[in-house]
Amino acid sequence: MLTDWINESNISIINHIENWQQAVALAVQPLIDSGAAEGRYLQAIYDMHREIGPYYVLGEGIAMPHARPEEGVIRTALSLVIVSEGVEFGSEDNDPVYVIFALAAIDSHSHIEMIASLSHLFCDEDAAKKLKESQNKQEALEIIRQF
Repeated sequence: MLTDWINESNISIINHIENWQQAVALAVQPLIDSGAAEGRYLQAIYDMHREIGPYYVLGEGIAMPHARPEEGVIRTALSLVIVSEGVEFGSEDNDPVYVIFALAAIDSHSHIEMIASLSHLFCDEDAAKKLKESQNKQEALEIIRQF
């Protein structure tokens, strides 16, 4: 279940953020604060974005910034940021992004169940819309609890 990974301490809900860099930094910070990732993990995401574009924008309004395990991941973890006004990531088909799940994965297979749960959430248009429109952490957790 996603609530094994997401709780009130690693959810942020904000109205406005200046740019994708700040949005990614806000999403990754709980991973760093909890000791799941080193500070260099954020820079690795920025570097990959500059190299190949917003590879982690997965669908309309949804992003999952992440980098390779060897870029500073200590343990698998997930965090969530909801930006009510949305933020441009440079993804022509999927901007603006409202829901940002930052992922730190220790290897390429241990987080498969988490990814499966996230994909179920992303594919449920009603749940994804409600998550995007969440006004507080409790509302967001109620939606996440279903997956």
